[in-house]
Amino acid sequence: MSRSRRISVIGAGYVGLATAVGLAVRGHEVDLVETRADRLESLLAGSLPIHEPGMAAAYADAGTRGRIHPMASPAPGSDLLLVCVGTPIYEDGSSDLRQIESALRSVADLAASGTPVVIRSTVPAGSGETLAEWLGGDTSRLFANPEFLRQGHAIEDFLDPARVVIGTFPAADPDALALVKEVLYFSNCALLVVGMAEADLIKNGANAFLALKLSFANEMAVLCEALGADVTRVIEGIGLDPRIGGTHMQPSFGFGGSCLPKDLCALTNVGKSYGLAMHVTAAASEANADHQLHFANRIADLMPPGCRRVAMLGLAFKAGTDDTRSSPALQVAQMLFERGFEVAGYDPQANANAAHEMPGLIVATSAQSAAAGAGVTVIGTEWPEFRDLDWAYLATIMAAPIVIDGRRLLDGERMRALGYHFEAVGAPTLHKAESGIL
Repeated sequence: MSRSRRISVIGAGYVGLATAVGLAVRGHEVDLVETRADRLESLLAGSLPIHEPGMAAAYADAGTRGRIHPMASPAPGSDLLLVCVGTPIYEDGSSDLRQIESALRSVADLAASGTPVVIRSTVPAGSGETLAEWLGGDTSRLFANPEFLRQGHAIEDFLDPARVVIGTFPAADPDALALVKEVLYFSNCALLVVGMAEADLIKNGANAFLALKLSFANEMAVLCEALGADVTRVIEGIGLDPRIGGTHMQPSFGFGGSCLPKDLCALTNVGKSYGLAMHVTAAASEANADHQLHFANRIADLMPPGCRRVAMLGLAFKAGTDDTRSSPALQVAQMLFERGFEVAGYDPQANANAAHEMPGLIVATSAQSAAAGAGVTVIGTEWPEFRDLDWAYLATIMAAPIVIDGRRLLDGERMRALGYHFEAVGAPTLHKAESGIL
């Protein structure tokens, strides 16, 4: 355990909050800087602006112990500054770095006085010199420490990382680097100290590769449907090859979130700026969009005559979070809405965010109210509570007992025994007429 340090964390989104809370758990004193007035107000009141398992309790405990201090601007006296602001992408795939520019310019004076600055925000590879310029030009105390946090597991991933990557410039100050290692490398995992561009490529490339694995699994699922095979056994057999492995190959109707789609686009865009075609990463993005379109078509084809209501159970991009950024459930819901369907959605945590993302969505207060009168009910997010619903009762309030499982959450045999026409991604299906629905 390193000695207690005073650390400023700039940005109170998913990465910033997980970082700040994790550092407080480690015994450090953390200044949590947030410029958005609504978020800062929530933090000062002891309420978190996001849902992340375990974070609210850890944040409250850190506040009680006086280890975390929300504030509107960074204050002098920190041993280390960590930048964790958002870096979304524009429609053309390029990265919007305005938040990180603002953050770096706001701490340039503190950096000039000797405080090391660490970038935990995800930035396009090759951005290092630009970041240094915004900080005042000195590269000796500017570092990168890309995060590898899974939403839904952010605190445990911070405290028990699979690896720690630290990016440096050639002129890195040895004492500053030693401080960065002291604060951020505290486990027995692998430590990689690399160049700034290499650190960015590790982050971008890791997410791109995960997206490739998911794209492959999803494409195999569609092929299995066409051949009447079950993708679970197929992926199991493929994953037994130790060169491939079976992790991160759970088929669904598309991947989303704030990381994988963004990093695919960022990596593709950087490559193209150097005259490289980036065939593989570009194809993964296209495959994901096509997979979501395929799923929307399946839902539309299942709709019984005279009914236009679809129930979407789950709106967040994955279970365990309220994040709806690039959510496949909302992408498909929007496609159906644009075709004239009425889409009623429910999510245990993401209703408010979904309503903001998709104004045409009917936001239901329960799974039952979403499913009432629906011609097709869709599992859009793998929340465990949807597995435990009273599906026998739901069949009595739907316009038709038709369910399509986009996350392979439900037991198909059980659903069919209850009288449902049931389909799942990557599983053999029966035509509605064969199942007795029509």
